Amino acid sequence: MSSKRISKETAELCPLPTYSWYWKPASVILERPTVKSNLDKVALNEPLMENLKKESIKNPFLCLSSWWPLVGSQRLRAIREIRETDKDYDPLLQIAVFDKPYEHVWYLWSDKEFQSKAAAVQYQLWELVFKSQWYSISTTDDGTDMRYYETLGDQLTGWAVS
Repeated sequence: MSSKRISKETAELCPLPTYSWYWKPASVILERPTVKSNLDKVALNEPLMENLKKESIKNPFLCLSSWWPLVGSQRLRAIREIRETDKDYDPLLQIAVFDKPYEHVWYLWSDKEFQSKAAAVQYQLWELVFKSQWYSISTTDDGTDMRYYETLGDQLTGWAVS
């Protein structure tokens, strides 16, 4: 679902929880405890990584209050991989961070299976609304539709489910 979009007008009818905007170097986000302990669960999208070596980050990230990226985890994983061989690679990221842990409401539901599914749907809907509102650049410098990388990432093996 990560490559789906709705019109900006429709997205604006579906308000997201409140968030604050930040500009941070990738290295700062990579040091966040939740990111450090979970980023290996994100499959490495090698074509995306190769693109990021040539081009800058073009669209913003959306993070939970823990700074875990709901939108941008594949880019962040690719950045970490690039930094393994190029310590100077540290792009400045535009990041919207939820002001509170709004997803915690699902922990109140007693049925653990439903709780997990409901939270997953909520995350996907937040991603859809955010990308539809804030992704203003839709192609790479060479003209590749950026949704190609999103679709590819969804199909990769190597995702660890917690």
